[in-house]
Amino acid sequence: MPTPDLKDLPVFVTGGTGFIGRALVRRLLAEGAVVTLLSRRGVGPEGARVIKGDVGDGARLGAALAGQAVLFSLAYDVRQPGAANLAAFERLMDAAEAARVGRVVHLSSIVVQDGWPGGRESPAAPTPGGSAYRRAKIAEEARLMAGRLPALILQPTLVWGPGSALWTNGFADALLGGGIVLPEPEGLFQGVFVEDVATACLLAATVPDPGRERFVINGPAAVPWSALLGGYRDILGRGTIRRVPADDIRPPAPDRDAPDRPSLAARISAAGRSVLGTERFEALVRKVKGGVRGGSRGEMLPDAHLYELMTTSGNWPPTAARDRLGYAPAFDLAKGLAATAAALRKLAGNGAG
Repeated sequence: MPTPDLKDLPVFVTGGTGFIGRALVRRLLAEGAVVTLLSRRGVGPEGARVIKGDVGDGARLGAALAGQAVLFSLAYDVRQPGAANLAAFERLMDAAEAARVGRVVHLSSIVVQDGWPGGRESPAAPTPGGSAYRRAKIAEEARLMAGRLPALILQPTLVWGPGSALWTNGFADALLGGGIVLPEPEGLFQGVFVEDVATACLLAATVPDPGRERFVINGPAAVPWSALLGGYRDILGRGTIRRVPADDIRPPAPDRDAPDRPSLAARISAAGRSVLGTERFEALVRKVKGGVRGGSRGEMLPDAHLYELMTTSGNWPPTAARDRLGYAPAFDLAKGLAATAAALRKLAGNGAG
């Protein structure tokens, strides 16, 4: 894999205090980049210049965007509807174009792909529709592809690792609180470790002759869901994984065209993280939830979204990212679990379950 030269490179990061953003900013600083970080709370790591605000302040950010070689666009506010996120993104891109930013590296999502999760990558434009989040991500990609700046759009699969609320901490909480019910036969976990996503961002920031391009970002290989969940269980030292015939726990189909508004739980979660910080908020949630889960044994049952993922096997190799960016994911399951072990043990020590 090529080593990106980021020393003294001026970069601007939105979403830099989130799960993926923290890993990216840490890597940027380690590589010697000159980092300007946009933060609602006005806080950030030592070594970064921090501007208090959000992506909706696009016009006001013009001066800070001027002279930036790269805009890393990672922000998405789950407290707001998809339309509001898109409007803020439009303002940010207008400001970036006016400031003549060198390029945009944008974090999209695999959900924009029509075949996800069971098919394979398609170069065709995605079919409109789906969740508000998917519709917003499709529209963001379309804005970049029709824009005036070089844009490298990354579509990661399920991003896991220390601090992943969905694909690591959520499962750890369930295991510490009792266990997880896994549909049988199980599908494959198409996941990418957070450090590999950060690597893809760095490579996209330095690839020569950038155009307007899209890349699936995935891990080295898909693994059975039981391998991931079993790895978490072994590190935590407790929790059960119980297999149940898939038809016996099939949930109602999700409403893929639900109204464009975040759930109450999502709004409360985002607000709590904003006020308390991610670690303090999640520790509070674990204390409140205790052992309460969706099943009669204190187990987590998959909802419609998770059920589809757990019963599906797809094929999403990061071929274009390998050929164009030189991307080669370094974290297989064993290496990722080793890198996540300390964070999982900390969760167990905080009294989860």
